[in-house]
Amino acid sequence: MSKKFLIFVAVVCLVFPGLGRMAKAQDQAYTAMATTSSDTGSKQVQFNFTITKWATQDEIKQLGVVLKEKGQDALLEELKKMDSGRINPKGDTGNQIAIAEKWQDGSDTIITLIAARKMTMFETKSRGKSTDYPFGFLQVKVNAQGEGSGKLVAAAKIKYDKEKETYRLDPFGNGATPVTNVRPLK
Repeated sequence: MSKKFLIFVAVVCLVFPGLGRMAKAQDQAYTAMATTSSDTGSKQVQFNFTITKWATQDEIKQLGVVLKEKGQDALLEELKKMDSGRINPKGDTGNQIAIAEKWQDGSDTIITLIAARKMTMFETKSRGKSTDYPFGFLQVKVNAQGEGSGKLVAAAKIKYDKEKETYRLDPFGNGATPVTNVRPLK
């Protein structure tokens, strides 16, 4: 084989898989707007989320077993090891997404993201009540064009309810924040 041919094959092997991953991630990147409210009024925060890996049903079932058998702290440690993308307010590094799941609801797609949320040093040192809520949660419903809306829970607990044999998300504070203007990030 010629040296030029080997170099060509090496370049194709190195470049094209990278291009494929970039295109895939590009197709799975979104921007959205969250409307937060407080005593001083409401504020809109633009954020982006990029999904690089979808969770399998086996992974989700295994995490459910961890929560059921070992509790929230063990689940948190497992989620910290996982990387399925990134969610971040504009101008911030944000959080690593641990789990990204999607399913169809008719012609719409439901996307659910769970992250081990980033806590500030002040929050961690003061050991306030919010440190008991280590998870972030985002769920959006998008149409065929990737546009839609949803809800965001910035801080939550995830519990297993033994009586009902179900998993429950307990938000911190006022609950879910409305998410609007979800659309593909170009």
